[in-house]
Amino acid sequence: MDTGLRRRVRTGDHDAFAALFEAYAPSVHDHAYRLTGDRTTAEEAVSLTFLEAWRLRTALDADGGSPRPWLFGIATNVVRNQRRAARRHGAVPSGDAAQPHASKAAVALLDDIALAAPAAGCGSS
Repeated sequence: MDTGLRRRVRTGDHDAFAALFEAYAPSVHDHAYRLTGDRTTAEEAVSLTFLEAWRLRTALDADGGSPRPWLFGIATNVVRNQRRAARRHGAVPSGDAAQPHASKAAVALLDDIALAAPAAGCGSS
């Protein structure tokens, strides 16, 4: 990921974040699937990972290398939180039930963020 795109992500540029999502969502999904063994749970983890990445975007090193380790760290923490919540509520992951694909869910979430940003006075670069 080039430094310019990385800096744009850090400043809240929605197009740059969408490019980050498109580039890294498949590998984040693979990582989450390896951790969970469940497609539905992995897809939810991808959505939550990118939501958290958006929230923590200023923590992304402006001049670093690949953001993959940063995203994998977030995904690992998301999966841990999912497991904790499942234990706390006595729930068991639902299996590979029909769910919207994570990328569609995340894009919809990013669209919601983009719509809310101008209302909150946050513009993109």
